[in-house]
Amino acid sequence: MDPILSLIIRMGLSILFATAAVSKLRNRRDFYAAMLAYQLLPPRWAMSLADILPWAEAAIATGLILDVNGALPAAASLLLIYALAMAVNLARGRRDLDCGCGGAPQPLNVWLVGRNLLLAGAALAGSFSPAGSLTWKPVDALIVASAVSVLALIYVSSHRILAKRTGGNRK
Repeated sequence: MDPILSLIIRMGLSILFATAAVSKLRNRRDFYAAMLAYQLLPPRWAMSLADILPWAEAAIATGLILDVNGALPAAASLLLIYALAMAVNLARGRRDLDCGCGGAPQPLNVWLVGRNLLLAGAALAGSFSPAGSLTWKPVDALIVASAVSVLALIYVSSHRILAKRTGGNRK
C-alpha cells in the first residue's frame, strides 16, 4: 500500500476515534444509557464498559497518530464489535435505540452497520505495510491534509444525513 494512503487512513480514523471519545466523555449519561439499552451485557458490565470504551478510543486515536504497531487492527476490531452489537439489536427488531456513536443521536439502522464495516475494512487495508517509506515533499503534506479534511467532511455529512433520514436528530 502507498505510504501516503496508509497515512491518510490512519489520520482519518484517528480523528474519528478522538471525536467519538470526546463526545462520549462529554455526554457520559447519554452514552451509559445507550450501552444499557443495547442489552448485550449485564448492567454492571455495561456500565464498566461504558467507562472504558471512550478511553480505549482515545488510546487508539493516539496510537494511530503515532503509528503504533497494532493500532489499525485495534481500530478495525472495535469497529467490527460496534457493527456486531448494532446488527444483533437490529436482528432483535430494536431499531429505536440510539447508536451511541457520538455526535448527533440516531436510531440503529443497517447503514450504520455498513459504515462501521467499511471503516473496519479501511483500517485493515491500512494495516498492510506501506510499499516504501514516506519521503516528505511539500505536496505530500497538502495531499494528506486535503484528503483527511475531505474524508472528515464526508463522514460528518453522512452522519447528519443518516440522522435526519432515520428521525434521529433529537438533540
